[in-house]
Parts: sequence; C-alpha cells; structure tokens
Amino acid sequence: GICGLVALKECLAAGLEAVIFEARSGIGGGWTYQPIEPDTDLSTVHSSMYDGAMLNGCRDTTSFTDFPLDPARYGDYFNHRQMLQYLHEYADHFGLKQHIRLRTKVLNCDPLDGGASGWNVTVQAEDQPAEESHYAAVLACTGHLSSPRIPDFKNRESFKGEFLHSHYYRRPGPFAGKRVAVIGLGSSGVDIACEIAPQATEVHIITRRGGWVLPRFVLGKPTEAWDNRATQVWVPSSIAQFLQTKLLGLVDLKPPKELMPDHTILAQNPTIRSDFLEKVRTKIITPQRASVESLTETGLQLSNGNTLDVDVIICATGYNQFEFPYLSFDPVRSKDTPSGAVDMYKFIMTPHYDKLFFLGYTELFGPLPPAAEAQARHVAALLEGRISRPSKEAMFKDIAEIRALQARKYIKSERHILTRDGITYIDDLLRPLGAVPGFGSLLGRVFTSNPLKAFSILNAVWFGIPSSAQWRLLGHGSKRKLAEETVLRIAGGKETLSKAELLSLGLN
Repeated sequence: GICGLVALKECLAAGLEAVIFEARSGIGGGWTYQPIEPDTDLSTVHSSMYDGAMLNGCRDTTSFTDFPLDPARYGDYFNHRQMLQYLHEYADHFGLKQHIRLRTKVLNCDPLDGGASGWNVTVQAEDQPAEESHYAAVLACTGHLSSPRIPDFKNRESFKGEFLHSHYYRRPGPFAGKRVAVIGLGSSGVDIACEIAPQATEVHIITRRGGWVLPRFVLGKPTEAWDNRATQVWVPSSIAQFLQTKLLGLVDLKPPKELMPDHTILAQNPTIRSDFLEKVRTKIITPQRASVESLTETGLQLSNGNTLDVDVIICATGYNQFEFPYLSFDPVRSKDTPSGAVDMYKFIMTPHYDKLFFLGYTELFGPLPPAAEAQARHVAALLEGRISRPSKEAMFKDIAEIRALQARKYIKSERHILTRDGITYIDDLLRPLGAVPGFGSLLGRVFTSNPLKAFSILNAVWFGIPSSAQWRLLGHGSKRKLAEETVLRIAGGKETLSKAELLSLGLN
C-alpha cells in the first residue's frame, strides 16, 4: 500500500537494501477493490474499499511530495481506481516493483536483543515452505484498517435481519427497498448512508456525540485551502476554530441541531461528504442522536427512547487499531502504559524495541501520503545514521507531551490517540532533516537573484493550499527545482503539469 511503497522508495534512496513482503497478488493495499459475492469467505477480505469511494483529501495535498498528480488527468478529488493507478505509476517511476515479493505472507518477526541485533523474519510464499531470514530492521506498513471493530451490543444475536460491518459494504444495490440503520458518523458511515439513501426505503444514521460533516469545496475552493500553513502554525487553536466555525455558518454548512456536537470543529477528525447535510435536511437520511442500548428481533432500541424497526444494520464503528499478527508480543504497550494509550514516539517507533518502525499508524487532520512519506524519510535517515535514535527517556518525554497536547485539543477517543494536525506533524518528522519550509528560510530567498519567484513561493507555501511539494524545497532529500515548479503551478491554478515539472520528472 501507500506506506510500504514510500518506505521502500525512501530506503532505496538512502542507499539501503530493502524488500517488501506483500501477501496479496498486487500492490495497492487498502486501495485495491475486492468484490464480495454471497459465497465470499469474509476472512479473506482485507480491503474496505467500496465501489463509490473517493478521496477525502484533495489532489494537491494528497500527492507524494516528489511525484505530483497531473491535474489534466486527476480531478480536485478522485476515486479509488485512480488512486490505485497513481500508486502503480509511482512504483513504476521509482523502480519499486522489482523489490516487492507478492503472494508472500509474513508469519513472524522475532527480535534479537530487543531488536538491537536485528530481526529474524519468517515468511511464506504461496504454495511454498516457510523461510527465515535475518534483517537489520523491520518496518510495519500494514496499517490499522484491516480488523473491523464490532461493538458487543446487548441482545445482538436476537436481531433477525442483516448485520454487517462497513468493511464489507460494496454497492448500494442490495439495500434497495430496505430499511437501514447505519451506526457511526465517520467517513465510511456517512458515505454509505448517502449512497444507499436514494434506493432504500429509509435510512437512519446513529451517532452518540454528533459531529462536523464538511463538504469537499467551500466557496469554490477545496476545503483544505482554508486551513493553510499560516493557520496551523501561527494562529492559536481557539481562534482558528472560531474562524472556521464562522465560515461554515456563513455558507450555511453548520450541522442541524440533531447533529451539532458539543465539541468544536477541530476537536475531532471531521467527516467529508458534500451532499450529506442536504440529504438530512430533505429527510432522505434521518439522524438519531443516541447510543444503541440493545438490539431487538426487528431492529434497535436507542438511548433517546426511539425504537427502530430495520432490515439491515451497518456498523461503521472503526477498526481494532493495534493488531500485529506477525508479532508474538504487544510492541506499543507495556504494563506501565496508561489505559487507552500507546507508547509510540512520533507514531513511528516504540521505546520498547529497537529497529522496529511503524508507518501509517496515524489519524491526521490531513491526507496520509505526504505524512507516510515523511515517516519513511525520518526512518530512512535513522537507519543510514544521518540522525540518531533518541534515548528511551527522551522518547517517553515526547510521548507524554503529545498525550498532553491531544488531551487539550481533541475529545477523548481511541481514534485520537493517533491524531495530530497534519502540517505540524510532518514538520516534526522532517525538522531533523532541515526540510521544514519555515517562513524565515523562505523569506531569506527573497533577497536573491530572483526575488519575485522567491516571494511567490513564500506566499504559496504559507498562505495558499498546503501542497505536499513544500516539503521538498529545503534540506536533505530536497528536489528544489521540481518542488518550486509544483508549488507555483498549483498556486497559479494551472490545469496540467508544467514543462519544467515534466523535465524534472524525466517525462516527455
């Protein structure tokens, strides 16, 4: 998937030998669509991708930092098939596929001296005996969206209708003419409710605390354009929340009272769906502000006193985030770890084991690809000795500081133990590499031979849409020419890659 590909690419760029073990028959990870038929063994379904899924991050913030998405071929937002295509293009461009062993499952990773002396890794290729090899380090890139979490509802076994997790949803057709309850107001729950509502007899969406559901565009711009670098770095959180709430009110995008949460807009990962509020206001979707007290033979009993008779219950209730079937131990918790927390330094490594890294175990305010790439660049720099592994004491101190930050900014939930603001998180990872596009660093370039261009880049990076290319302007691993041209092209609203970008990429 995304994390494995960027990990491989950055390790190879650092001069390291690396290999990916992929259990499936192709690359793409969770972006690979798996059809589900009535006779499908659900234990083999690793991807949650449904037919109508689209990216929640826009093109220019989602692209890898040194492989821009071409606006001539990719819209501001695009579907999962195009994302899979982009991952193949990325792998081909950087020559990654020759380093990937497909249909090969990792069975076990065994640390030597707590990982300090490397790891013995046992893998098994399809129809082949298991084999063990020694590696200096292990990068876990399997993500945290593969083990569906289904609440243990009271009297669950009494429900006579269809009961499924959103992980196994694919198309709206099977729900035509049915009464459906969707539990959860996250991205999957809202997407599924909106997809099936036009065909179902009735659709209820059940949420305990409500939430903010944002459109993909606000006043003609991608939503991310209203949360730029200057806002995240300079503006106090309370002021930023006030301004964004006011903006949504001005364009009539505040949630209706049934969904209006008690928390502010930046205290929880927002959900993205442009037509959700319209469907609620036109009563195509009925929100239920309640928790599920129990299931009945014909539906659900809710804490708001309502009893729903439904044919189908869909649980969009998230995933078990920390399951590592290839490890015989819990790498992110110890007996001293606070309840409901994990010991993950910058979400990429644990003080408990050496040379074991995690990519993609984040729930950011922002898209995954540039963040995963920053994680990979940081890990590769550690492995090549460019930067040093912090002491255990330093890691635990940083972990405690991030927990305190999360407690101040976000509501308490399992999801938010992995949450950070996207820009500042990526900056934290890349600061040791000198790759943060700081205001002073970019301002200094204004006093050069091309001050107008330098000022345009400064303005685009700090006050424009936060394009991922900004993290290739400076420092180790920079690709200045490509990054500058990408930042300026995005700021100028050009509808195709520039000639200079194509030249930097070695493309015709």
